[in-house]
Amino acid sequence: MRKSIFTLALTTALITATATCNVFGADFSAANYYELENILLEQMSKYNHEFEIKYTGSLDNIEDVLKKSLSKDTYINSNVKSIGWEITGTTKTSNIDVNVDYVITSAKRAAADNQIEIILAEIIKPGMNDHEKVKAVHDYIILNGKYDTSMQLYSDYDLLTQGTSVCNGYALLTYNMLSKLNIPVELVTGTGNNQLHIWNMVKLGDHWFHLDTTWDDPLPDSNTVSYNYYMLTEKQITKDHTIDENLELPNAVKSYYDYLKELSYDKLLMETELDIYDDVNTAENESELLKLLEYKIKHHPLKISVRINKESSQESIVKAISNLLDKYIYISEIAYGQLNIDNTGEYYVLNLYIKYKETPTSIVFDFSDKVYNTATKVDFNVYAMYGNKKVNINDSVLLYPYDKNKIDISGNSLTFKQAGSFNLQFEYQGLQETAKINALNSSAFEYITNKKPSNPVNVKVYDQYIDFSSINQWPFIENGRTMVPLRAVFEVMNCNVRWEQSKSAAVVEYEGTTILIPANSSTAYINGTASTLDVTAMLVNDRIMVPLRFISEAIDKTVIWDDINKTVLIY
Repeated sequence: MRKSIFTLALTTALITATATCNVFGADFSAANYYELENILLEQMSKYNHEFEIKYTGSLDNIEDVLKKSLSKDTYINSNVKSIGWEITGTTKTSNIDVNVDYVITSAKRAAADNQIEIILAEIIKPGMNDHEKVKAVHDYIILNGKYDTSMQLYSDYDLLTQGTSVCNGYALLTYNMLSKLNIPVELVTGTGNNQLHIWNMVKLGDHWFHLDTTWDDPLPDSNTVSYNYYMLTEKQITKDHTIDENLELPNAVKSYYDYLKELSYDKLLMETELDIYDDVNTAENESELLKLLEYKIKHHPLKISVRINKESSQESIVKAISNLLDKYIYISEIAYGQLNIDNTGEYYVLNLYIKYKETPTSIVFDFSDKVYNTATKVDFNVYAMYGNKKVNINDSVLLYPYDKNKIDISGNSLTFKQAGSFNLQFEYQGLQETAKINALNSSAFEYITNKKPSNPVNVKVYDQYIDFSSINQWPFIENGRTMVPLRAVFEVMNCNVRWEQSKSAAVVEYEGTTILIPANSSTAYINGTASTLDVTAMLVNDRIMVPLRFISEAIDKTVIWDDINKTVLIY
């Protein structure tokens, strides 16, 4: 008889599982190491605490085989506190009784998964790209989590329910949240500052990046988000992390700053503080530092981050700070942190933390709630509220980058280049507010209403309901697909819609995409390429009815079915 207990270092991860019971009595048989390993991993993925395997393979080095099998799946391994086994029987047929102690139970796993679904429904907004989704997950975990300095809590369940865990819980929650969003994610084990550690790798587009949510959560907890370990290359992460040699990981060589610049994701660059690598945020000498800080302070930030030459003296930094305090009387205090070398290794990063003599309670706008015509020029103002005092901050409020292909802002005037629903994000003294503005072309006003029609099926575009009563033809469900009158819906989305009598087909044109939809046909043509429709386009009351999702997605719109309100939402 041989009996072993193997205790695992809790630095790794979990698997989504349903509640199961112990499975003694089930017929698990293995004839070789490979089959034995598969049974072990499968039963542990199901959270089975005790199970027996009838084994007829070689017993040579069986202890090493059992131990090594656990390292084959980092996710399962991280959910196991300890595993023990007892081997009995003959050399030809052995019984291996396995006993596993897990980080959490299957019931807690199910509860955690349910909570994750609720959280994602709150933080993931329609139209978000994968980069924005990863940031939303990263920020949520850091703002709602706290590192467990007692080293007692290890799971994402603990982080969700008690608000605290060690790195294992941070990495697991990141893994499970991103997995549910269908974003490729891995777990990475190794060390951080020579301590056992676990973090993640995330794939965006064709590139993999390292992401350490634990180390981006300041200790002691300050309810702030750091991006020092956000989307790093292997070269960047291994400055203070080491990766376990046995792991087979994808390469991470793409600079995330370069990637965001290529994608023109300027807003994300600012939000993740990677815009610090822009030349305009780099000071080569004392004079440039003074000018740069004066430019940035006009937006009343709580934090200013710039890069400075590694030859910069302490005296020049103090002089720049003193200049701000002397020149801007609304500042009460400026502190700065330790200088750290940036990711290029060529500059120091200087972080200034600013306090003001007065703190506003809110930011407000004078945008109206109405839907604007795209031909309208909109003048607006932004105000900071200090109790009952209202101060115009047009000249100082920070406006985050926006899509200049769709709207244009000059001073406090806005003009539209196309129809749509736009979010403008403003920041002032640490307060952030988003102004939502809807604009439609003139022809769309024939169809829209802000009141929900009493139809069995409704359609909402850019937060406006479509009133089909003007054309006396309403949407309906056909074989599980929403069929809509083509012109009424797609003219609201700024499409050019026309009927080609010679082809007995409708044509939709939108930003270089042309869709031809023959009546009574299950085939549509996108820029000349045939595509099969789930439901045949049909003429009803002299209106061509088309499957809404197919046409909307063909012009890169997001389509969501709101089952509670029986409404199709298009963004």
